[in-house]
Amino acid sequence: MLPDQQLKKSRRPPGRRRTGLFWRLLFPPRCLLCRRLLAASSTVPLCGGCRALFTPAGLFCPRCGKELLSGQPCSCAPEILPLRGLFALSRYEGPWRQMLHRFKFRGERALARPLGNWLGRLLEEETDWRPELVVPVPLHRHREEERGYNQSYLLARFTAEALGISLQPLLVRPEAAPAQSSLSYSRRLENVHGAFLYRGKPYPGKRALLVDDIYSTGATMQEAAAVLHHRELIVFGAAAAYTPRLS
Repeated sequence: MLPDQQLKKSRRPPGRRRTGLFWRLLFPPRCLLCRRLLAASSTVPLCGGCRALFTPAGLFCPRCGKELLSGQPCSCAPEILPLRGLFALSRYEGPWRQMLHRFKFRGERALARPLGNWLGRLLEEETDWRPELVVPVPLHRHREEERGYNQSYLLARFTAEALGISLQPLLVRPEAAPAQSSLSYSRRLENVHGAFLYRGKPYPGKRALLVDDIYSTGATMQEAAAVLHHRELIVFGAAAAYTPRLS
């Protein structure tokens, strides 16, 4: 293990590691895709068979969508954008897509803990972002009441727990709008323009991790990042899945 990886690993407080072990013993982990029981010591929430169906993602450019397989910076210079970088667990396809549909639309909230814990662990291992707080992408309250929860909030909560940093719901969505999945790319941009407001104490200069369940066109996360950037936060994004752009 490289020295900087050891440093990143050490950031998680011992108390949080003990709490995580307690939960794993009390509620043995299950495979995210097939729900088969896993060993309590398993570090990846997938069984052996489902690992073959999993397409890992990682870092990609928030400007052009290019996958940065080696972690090298993109020639697009995304650091000039409100959203400095993006990380995703997997592509939004196949069994991973079906699993996220269960999480998002079918009430399987229990998927949030293994997803968030895994996302946080990989962010520590594969990025040098060192976020200081986690911000979930909000839902309008009517949609959250209909669904019974905000899946992005739950994912962000357990990502923050894995990273050992605070969850700060700094954004609200005061106006209802059509679901992004039902719109074209241009309409998605219009749909989220001005959709978010900042509510909370200021954190100028802090490094924020903005978390959503799925990064598709990027319109939602880019708009949310712009609001945080306007309040002088340094913003990085993370998601459970992303949709690769067509070349």
